[in-house]
This record gives sequence, structure tokens and C-alpha cells, in this order.
Amino acid sequence: MKKCLALILASTVLFTACGQNDEKASLEKDIDKLEKQNKDLEKQKKDLEKEKDKLQDKSKNLEKDISAET
Repeated sequence: MKKCLALILASTVLFTACGQNDEKASLEKDIDKLEKQNKDLEKQKKDLEKEKDKLQDKSKNLEKDISAET
């Protein structure tokens, strides 16, 4: 009886540990994926800020041209 109980306890601990390793690997994979998405979004943000600055410069130039014509 004691051997059976010890075997059940040992197998429970073993299966719990295996499940945690799988969960840890899954979480690490998710973290890597989210970090990659974050980098991509930061790059997009920088690109959009550059485009915004260009459009603002273009707008200022057009306003100057309109003011000069009148």
C-alpha cells in the first residue's frame, strides 16, 4: 500500500513538473512573439512620425506659396 501511494505521489509530481515545463515554453514563445510585434509596431510608429513630419513640412510650404501668390 505504501509503495502504491508513493508511486502515485511520484507520478503526480512528475506530471505536474512536465506540465509546468510545457507551460513555461509556451509562455516564452508568446513573449518572443509579443516582443517581435512590439518591435514591428515601434518601427511603424517611427515611419508614421517621419511621414507626419514630411506632410507638415509640405503643408507649411504650400501655405507659404499661397501667401506669396496673394
